[in-house]
Amino acid sequence: MRKRILFKDEEISREIERRIHDERMNEWDRLPSERQLAEEFCVQRDTVRCALEILVKKGVLIRKPRRGYFVAPKRIEINLNHIRSIIRDIERVRNDNRSILLNFEVISMNKSLSEITQLPAGTLCYQILRIRYDSSRPMSLEKSYLVAEHVPDMSREDLEQYNLGSLLKNRYGLSLSRVQQRITQVYADDMEAELLRVSRNEPLIRYDGMIYDRKDRLIEYFDNVVMPDNIEFHIRDFA
Repeated sequence: MRKRILFKDEEISREIERRIHDERMNEWDRLPSERQLAEEFCVQRDTVRCALEILVKKGVLIRKPRRGYFVAPKRIEINLNHIRSIIRDIERVRNDNRSILLNFEVISMNKSLSEITQLPAGTLCYQILRIRYDSSRPMSLEKSYLVAEHVPDMSREDLEQYNLGSLLKNRYGLSLSRVQQRITQVYADDMEAELLRVSRNEPLIRYDGMIYDRKDRLIEYFDNVVMPDNIEFHIRDFA
């Protein structure tokens, strides 16, 4: 079998990727500038730029306009075939993530929530708002609505002490069976921009859906926005 000849930009991209690994560079470490790399490899800046873009497409690097190239954080793979929220996948991959509970209150569903969930307007639910951090960097804003009659007497202290999934299963005996979910690109509004420390209208990933139990009762409606830098979604084809 003939060995494929590598172009110069491919050679440089492999060398940069090897250095990132061998030198144990950390997530968000900044790479030398295009000019510095061009001088080091004795090539034109266009060649270096092509090499760096190869690594951006592979998810090894992230490009920030007017700031340069940075080592990308480990991507979180979200398996859409599983009945679990994006947050549980983040918790599985990220050991250093933490969340802050911003709001917990009982509300009556308004017309908008009623139309989404197909529950009567006025249905009582717990409204929960969290912000999640990857180390010190805001990563996601998580909004959840739990139908109150299925999780009676839930408190703010419960959510500060326990994982929501554990509470649903262990305290309330709820067995989740199916989820309806969707993924869209949205743009940060004023609140999201402030909490996630991004510019207004910055692109975000919106991940929202409804989770049902084995009796086909709606348990939770979630509506999350996530920073897009380190998220991948996967769907397995069973056909």
